[in-house]
Order: sequence, then structure tokens, then C-alpha cells
Amino acid sequence: MHLQCAVFLFPYLRRRRIQQMTHWAFCENLNPESVVIEDAEAHHLLHVLRLGAGSELTLFDGNGTAADAVVSSASRRDVTCRILTRITKPRDGQGTITVIAPPPKADRLKWMVEKLTEIGVDRLILLNSQRTIVTPSETRVDKLRANVIAACKQCRRPFLMELLPLKSFNSVVEDLAAQTTGDISYIAHPGLASKEDNPRTHDSSRSAGQNLSVLIGPEGGFTDDEIQIAVNAGHKPISWPGSILRIETAAIVFGSLLMSQHR
Repeated sequence: MHLQCAVFLFPYLRRRRIQQMTHWAFCENLNPESVVIEDAEAHHLLHVLRLGAGSELTLFDGNGTAADAVVSSASRRDVTCRILTRITKPRDGQGTITVIAPPPKADRLKWMVEKLTEIGVDRLILLNSQRTIVTPSETRVDKLRANVIAACKQCRRPFLMELLPLKSFNSVVEDLAAQTTGDISYIAHPGLASKEDNPRTHDSSRSAGQNLSVLIGPEGGFTDDEIQIAVNAGHKPISWPGSILRIETAAIVFGSLLMSQHR
């Protein structure tokens, strides 16, 4: 009995082992039969993973295409790979999940970006509200894209999460108000919502193409004026019962709740 199970499981375990051993690397253009990887990705492949000619890996372009490839040559600064096969994963057609949150301090922002990428959020907009303290520069936001790529490689996600630089509260509310009819936007604030307003109690079915978004407040929360502006614009109030969450925790919690409605 045990021998039969082992024989049955061996091909599956072997496939799992191969998948786990295959390293992922980011490459924006997977159309040529041969591609060159440079800069930070090449450094990681050469000096961290120590790949060389003949090493197998998986390349992804951040837009849903992944390719099995083999290293054909490597120099001190770049890696040339030959594409073997390509697979393109279409988006699910269920619309997008957007988290809008002020940047928390220091490494908490990096952690938030990584975890939102891992759980499958489509877009993160950094929010500049009245009580926002940290205001990362455009350069800092560009650096955060490396964390998005690293998280995609870790969780084997072929789509990059879109990361938008700091936007004012009013401009975000105006943009969301102009969404397609049927899209739903939430605003999270402690004690603001009743049980009926919580997304966990909403109908889990979702129309094709329907977009969901959630506004997360800064340390100290939204001001009364901001809450009123958002509610007047059609944002549904939500809150987490019995606890006040930090920015990055709230982003993960409510992002996960929106994901669980339809995926």
C-alpha cells in the first residue's frame, strides 16, 4: 500500500521539486528568442544565485507572460538567456482591486508593498491626506518597484502590482467618483461602520469588470471633513471590530477582504 502511494506520488513530487528549484527573474521584453538581463536582476542571478551557462530559470515580464529559459552566456554585468517556451496568463476579467493608503514610516512601507503584491492586489496608490506624515519622493517610489518585482518572484506572480506616487485625498476621491457605474469604493476608519457595512457581510458575487477600492487612513485616522467628503462621494464606510489597525496592517486586512469577495 505504501509502495503504491510512493509510486503514484513520485511524478507529482518531482514536478514540485523542479518548480521550487527554478529561479524567477524579471525581464520586460520576452518577445525575442534571446534576451539580455542587466543591472540589478543580472547582479542577483550572477552573484547571489550564482547561475551560469546552462542554468535553467523562469523569466516573467510583469504583464502575465512567463517563459522557461536557459542561460546561454554570462559576463560580469549581464546574463543572456535563450527562451524555450512562453505561457501567457490572461487576467481574470473581474476588474481591479485598489488599495489607497498613506505611506507608513521606514521599512513598514516596503513591507506593505511586498505583502499587497503577494496577496494579489492590482494597484497601490500612496495617499496624501491631512494627517499624512511621510511623503516619499518620486525616487523613493521608483525604488519601491524593486520590492514589487522581488515579491512577484517570491510568490510566482506574473503580474506586477501597479504603484502610483503620492496623490492628494481630494484628487483620489474625485477619480474614484468618476469610476464605471457598479464599481464599489470603501473608506476604512475605526468605529465608522455598522456590521451591515462591512465587506465581509456583502454578497460575495461580483459582476464582471467591477472594480473595488478601499481608502486607508493615516496614523490618527482621517479628519471628520475627509470622512464626510468621502461618504458624500459614495464611499462605503468599513471598520475592523474591536481594534485600531496600523496603516500597513489595515491595508493587508482590507485588501484581503476585497480579494476574498470574488477570487
